[in-house]
Amino acid sequence: MPIGNLSSGAGQLKDATQKLALAWEVVREAWADQKAEQFEEDVIEPLLNEVATVMPAIDQMSNTMRSAKRALEE
Repeated sequence: MPIGNLSSGAGQLKDATQKLALAWEVVREAWADQKAEQFEEDVIEPLLNEVATVMPAIDQMSNTMRSAKRALEE
């Protein structure tokens, strides 16, 4: 990944998050007790929410980095 290129990392993060969500759905079919609910509340939901929150910021930072790179090349 070139310096300042956040897009590929963001794409990897998005893909990993989608895989986690799908895997969790499969696990929840077999693991349906109080501990599973607690794990979902304590780990899975906060993680998915954090990623959803940070993705727009990563996009904005990536756009800013591209603009700065273009300005420096002029």
